[in-house]
Amino acid sequence: MAIFGYLGDFGGPTGLDALCAYGDRVAAKRGESSCLSHCARDATHGCWGPTLANDGPVTVVLDGRPALARTHQGDAGQAFQPAAAILADYRRNGIAVLRALTGPFALAIVDGSVRRVLIAIDRMGIERLAYAVRPNGIVFSTSVIDVAAAPNVDASLDHQGLFNYLLHHMVPAPGTSFLGVQKLQAACYALYENGTVRVERYWAPQFERGNRASFKTLKNQLHRSLRDAVRSQSDASKSIGAFLSGGLDSSTVAGMLSVTRGAAAQTFSIGFGYPQYDELPYARIVNAHFGCDGTEYVIRGSDIVDSFPLIARAYDEPFGNSSALPTYYCARLARDHGVHHLLAGDGGDELFAGNSRYADQRIFELYRRVPQFLRHGILEPFVSRPHARLSPLSRRIRSYIEQSNTPLPERLERWNLLRRLRIDEILCPDFLAAIDPEAPFIQMRDLWNSTPSGAYLHRMLYYDWQYTLADNDLRKVGAMCALAGIRVSYPMLDVGVVDLSTGVPPRMMMPRRRLRDFYKRAMRGFLPDAVIHKKKHGFGLPFGLWLRESPPLRALIFDNLSDLRKRRMIRPEFLERLLHLHDREDASYYGVFVWVAAMLEQWLREHGVAA
Repeated sequence: MAIFGYLGDFGGPTGLDALCAYGDRVAAKRGESSCLSHCARDATHGCWGPTLANDGPVTVVLDGRPALARTHQGDAGQAFQPAAAILADYRRNGIAVLRALTGPFALAIVDGSVRRVLIAIDRMGIERLAYAVRPNGIVFSTSVIDVAAAPNVDASLDHQGLFNYLLHHMVPAPGTSFLGVQKLQAACYALYENGTVRVERYWAPQFERGNRASFKTLKNQLHRSLRDAVRSQSDASKSIGAFLSGGLDSSTVAGMLSVTRGAAAQTFSIGFGYPQYDELPYARIVNAHFGCDGTEYVIRGSDIVDSFPLIARAYDEPFGNSSALPTYYCARLARDHGVHHLLAGDGGDELFAGNSRYADQRIFELYRRVPQFLRHGILEPFVSRPHARLSPLSRRIRSYIEQSNTPLPERLERWNLLRRLRIDEILCPDFLAAIDPEAPFIQMRDLWNSTPSGAYLHRMLYYDWQYTLADNDLRKVGAMCALAGIRVSYPMLDVGVVDLSTGVPPRMMMPRRRLRDFYKRAMRGFLPDAVIHKKKHGFGLPFGLWLRESPPLRALIFDNLSDLRKRRMIRPEFLERLLHLHDREDASYYGVFVWVAAMLEQWLREHGVAA
């Protein structure tokens, strides 16, 4: 169920009537039989959502399942009603109510008496909110496209947002794919009053660099926080299960679910038919280890043909992470087996240093510690000499130096296709003239520099909390579970687990280049050794390989790319070159951008948006 609301006059009664009717349609479109939509409105404001509380001119509309600090919950013995409790605390403490909230939530507080709107989302960005400010008011919603299409907003596509999508394969917050529409970053709020909006962060993690707690103490705290998280996020119903890829995090969640419920957990796993992508053998090891009841499905290329339009339609902005497909099939598999609530393991790599780039980038950071007179005065001139250019060793050293001299976080995009090739060879001239190719990197640097710690590892983790989790993985899983009719929760992102992770010092979390060292050592004896020691696979998709082998899939993708050529965004000759490179060189690498481009065209079709 979506939140939708507005505050302002919007051209008088006619404009307000149009907004009110639109809000009713949004509520009817997004609602489910188990969720009632609510509307509280006077002459200038309206709110719709799954949970609502009202006190005179103040209305709270809420989505998600937030927790409020015990001291803010009111009298003991009273049933906790989140929206009402938040409203009461807002009356007492104003914006400070946000600092007492944990768990997933999207929240709007509308105060008609002073023409003020406060909107906010949770600390990790599990939920989302978008908004548009107009001269006569503000419109907000959990759906970007619902804001963009609202009367008196009518936002057109933003070429900059589309370029950001092509670069990142999603549109990072605070931008969107529509002009004048913004969305909140994790742990942020927007306050609209006096005709203007102010966006600020209400929470930041307290990273520890010198915590002297022993490994045993932190290990015990980790196990306790994980058990509490799984227990609190599991409902009493039997219709609960867990995603299980066979990796550390999904295995931990499945194991904790079995332990806390004292019964075999239902798990759901996806295979691909290619050993280099498939983790089903590890999922089976985990099921046997914990006595779980596992169900599997092996995806084939033909599955994409059926689901490609559904996936595009499910997102309110272009979204090009191809692992949305296995996520959808896994959630649908659970639903078909009577499960309506899944626990996901997302977040563990970004909390406990599990992504390979954390170790890889540390190598380049070492060079930046070398004194400048050695770097610029001796090493770099030496490898640039003509006689040195022929040496394979010199070429490797020169490549290392070039990468090291590119600062983080820009260096993270070194292998991005839009950075490896000339951008004027990829984009049409008119589209290129309408964008700033460096704008995404300015935004990346702003987030990187706002990390509340100067430690290298903390910066990498904090950056990924937004770009990898909030903007990508959580959007992927949340939308695909909603499409399948499944509720999803993320125990790894529970406040207790997050707080524990920020207390593990970098030297213990990832000594030298040993990824997830603390977590792996802490999980010995709980997880199977095979899972702890296996190489990381992830939840990727062998799309490029399938595209070579499946004629129906090739027909679908080629048709999409043919129509995309007509939109004058990506050069037709580049799309031809892309397909050639995919067929003749690296199908896995170039297949990623083939998916991204084809999904953009499908999204434009499904939502009837003119580019």
